Amino acid sequence: MKPIKTAFVIASALAILPINSAFAEEEKTDETPGVQYQIDKTTCRELLQMSGESRDFSMIFMHGFMSGKKNELLFDAPTLTAATDVAVDYCINNPDSTLLSAFEKARK
Repeated sequence: MKPIKTAFVIASALAILPINSAFAEEEKTDETPGVQYQIDKTTCRELLQMSGESRDFSMIFMHGFMSGKKNELLFDAPTLTAATDVAVDYCINNPDSTLLSAFEKARK
């Protein structure tokens, strides 16, 4: 994903994304079972196996989660884009690590 597109996607999602301790890939209704991820249990391998749109959503959510956790109110697109690259590289090299640990390392 190009840095400009990544920054735009992150900015757009952070503007509308609620921060919770777990997130759903799709809204759960009586007809659809939905998919849920436990942030502290989702592995890097699971992230790398997601489809492009699901992976983008997950990365955006994690940036929002980390920003909320750190009480950061400034959206710095170049910094978040670089952190995304660090998190993905970490996940490639450590597929059994949790996605949360990848973002904690990337967003020091």
